[in-house]
Amino acid sequence: MNNEIPLVVVVIANWNVREDLLECLGSLYAADYARMHVIVVDNNSSDDSVACVEQQFPQTQLIKRNENGGYAVALNDGIRAGAVLDPDFYLILNNDTLVPPDTLGKLVEVMLSDERIAIAAPKIIYHDHPERIFSMGDRLYSWLPLPLRIGRKAFDRPAYLETMEFDYLFGCALLIRTESLKEVGLFDTSFFMYYEDSDICRRMRDAGWKNVRVGSAIIRHKASMSSKLVPEKMVYLRARNRSWFYRRYRHGPCRAFTFLALFFGSLKTILTYLFTGKKAQIRPYIKGALDGLKQTVPPLTDTNWN
Repeated sequence: MNNEIPLVVVVIANWNVREDLLECLGSLYAADYARMHVIVVDNNSSDDSVACVEQQFPQTQLIKRNENGGYAVALNDGIRAGAVLDPDFYLILNNDTLVPPDTLGKLVEVMLSDERIAIAAPKIIYHDHPERIFSMGDRLYSWLPLPLRIGRKAFDRPAYLETMEFDYLFGCALLIRTESLKEVGLFDTSFFMYYEDSDICRRMRDAGWKNVRVGSAIIRHKASMSSKLVPEKMVYLRARNRSWFYRRYRHGPCRAFTFLALFFGSLKTILTYLFTGKKAQIRPYIKGALDGLKQTVPPLTDTNWN
């Protein structure tokens, strides 16, 4: 780490959410952090996202992909492109977020306080309901078959202003130490989208690094704007990747208990789709869950630093 202000490379993956991307960039460039370089990786959008960024934010580095290879692929492309700048940290950021001016500085401050922190994430609040938290994070307990989720859709309160350690963090905003990425590797592109954040958090944790949520730093999240463009595909991927993830990493006292808990969770999800007018999502959800159980879990894919 050099003695000057740490350099942060921001990586944003984008696919067909032009207006949200422009709002996100506007909030970033209004930040009071002095050393920041922004990279947008566009997954072959058809909505003029690239042209608008070039016109309105020409200081942004653009990587234009000729196909939509997935969220994790885009992130890795941005991380590798930013490596030539030798950054201290990378901020992985969803394009449907808004970043207050002091958030990045607070995250960096926490990173500098403990060299074993791999990932520092801001508190996620809903854009339309800022009194509510999207989630704080998940914790593992040896006696529970699944992680325990903390603060999901909870009202914000003073207890959530602390910096708290978690095993898993949601990936819509992650400040990641470059040194930890070089050791543990980048995002696993076999997931395409969903659970790539849990996977990298688990690898960091297993390698002895820490993942923390910084309650004093916030972002506003509009929640899954790109996913809404192709809901059935996203439902399939989320269900498949969940099966892959829990087959790859053991949770709780035994695998049988874990998959029994996943089964009952799936029944709840299916009933929710049934009674909330989302019947079209039931079939891809079931197919995804079953494919994830039947298919061979792929090895870590394209996670090398270089």
